[in-house]
Amino acid sequence: MQKRNFLKSLLLIIGSFPLKIFSYQDKERISFDYGVASGDPTADQVILWTKISKINKNDIDIKWQVSSDADFKNIVASGSKRSIFADNFTVKVDANIPKKYNGKKIFYRFYYENIFSAIGATSTLPLDNPNKYNIAFCSCSNYPAGFFNAYKEIAKNDDIDLVLHLGDYIYEYGRNVYPSKGSEEMGRMVEPPHEIISLDDYRKRYALYRSDEDLQNLHASKPMIVVWDDHEFTNNTWKNGAQNHSDNEGKFEDRIYNAIKSYYEWMPIRENKDKSKIWRDFKVGNLFQLLMLDTRYLYRDKQLNINSYINDGIINKEKYRKDLLKKRSLLGAEQQNWIREKVSEKFKWSIFGQQLLIGPKHLPQLLREFKSSELPNYLKNIIDLAGAKLPYNTDQWDGYPNEREQFYRNIEASQSSVILAGDSHDSWLSNLYDNKDKFVGIEIGAPSITSPNSIDTFGEKINKIEDEFIQENRNLEWINGKNKGYVQLAVSNENINVKYHYVSTVKSKKYKLLQPFTFTIDHNQPLKS
Repeated sequence: MQKRNFLKSLLLIIGSFPLKIFSYQDKERISFDYGVASGDPTADQVILWTKISKINKNDIDIKWQVSSDADFKNIVASGSKRSIFADNFTVKVDANIPKKYNGKKIFYRFYYENIFSAIGATSTLPLDNPNKYNIAFCSCSNYPAGFFNAYKEIAKNDDIDLVLHLGDYIYEYGRNVYPSKGSEEMGRMVEPPHEIISLDDYRKRYALYRSDEDLQNLHASKPMIVVWDDHEFTNNTWKNGAQNHSDNEGKFEDRIYNAIKSYYEWMPIRENKDKSKIWRDFKVGNLFQLLMLDTRYLYRDKQLNINSYINDGIINKEKYRKDLLKKRSLLGAEQQNWIREKVSEKFKWSIFGQQLLIGPKHLPQLLREFKSSELPNYLKNIIDLAGAKLPYNTDQWDGYPNEREQFYRNIEASQSSVILAGDSHDSWLSNLYDNKDKFVGIEIGAPSITSPNSIDTFGEKINKIEDEFIQENRNLEWINGKNKGYVQLAVSNENINVKYHYVSTVKSKKYKLLQPFTFTIDHNQPLKS
């Protein structure tokens, strides 16, 4: 009885205090579920990124550290950053790095009280000319198409100093749309299950991608410089619309806002006042300048619709040719002028990171021999272009020939120009010539990380088609539509050594590295077959 009275009295005493003193709901329980990332390095700064997972909507202060060693015994920079609900609890810091650590590998982490993030490795860009500087570049990582084995290989490659992602980092499609075969068996079904449109949709899709261990490890291993392509918005985007946006999906400008906001939340990119202006430049000593361009969104006029020129399977080629030559914008005057000013600065190399294949690409006559059932739908409609010396993909630079010529004129001051491209899913290597047959640079097209490429369309016929493509396009030196992977550039004063790295499969985490394809670019010289 006395015991019962004692307990009753104790409960009354406890009840007289505010409940929150004994509540665990106010205690912050956080985690760093999406790893860390770094990007947009300069000679003395680098963006550091993480995201907080937490149970409430309260803003919170997150601390960060940069160290010269992985054990964090020598802290070289530190601070605190507010993580807020309005930015999806992502954290981005533009860290100032002491000059003595310029170009050297450094380490960083975030923490709250005694909870720490993973440790990331990064570096600033060298002020002095390095003997060699290695860049990896890649694009087109469709989550349901397979595993990110190529990302794993980039992370493992200790020779790589910097990674460029040329777009299609995510895809907007819902389940069972593009591509769907095998995604459920691989455990690669997208979230949310529908096509992404709202801000919450885009955030959830990025969260899915960044839950991938191989992608997390890539971001934690090296700094990355990124640009968007269309699938960060929706398929075949232009400034006022897209092929994959309809009226029943709301206002296009609202979708653009959602896509851009989520992109800047999740990517280790430095933010300008106008977030739609994504082009920017980077310098590695006097060795090379890197110009990241936007050929996708801000100033891009709508691409021609080839289907509008077709009548009973026959394309009105003369009207099509005439309309192609009409003045239409891709880069826009502001970006074109900026490019001209930047390349007037003297570097050994000018490297352009952008989205689209720039060299002319025409369908070979061989494709006319295919049965209709052997062709994908997009080729069935335009097979009349095979052998016609007219572009078949107006979404690429081929759809903007006047803009291409203007770009060629604007880069004339460059000592040696190398244009990198993503988007196509195949590997391409081309010499570039203007309409007066003057050599202007080299194009290197990246294979996809996972997205379907030509072998997924043509199967065993791919070797013959590749040969015919080279015969049809005199500027084209080499093509590989069979393999997925990434490209490595070893830039030196004398030349650029290029290596295509390929994985044997993306349908399993058990894979092999294939024999790489290598070649060398010399200053202002076309490649020789």
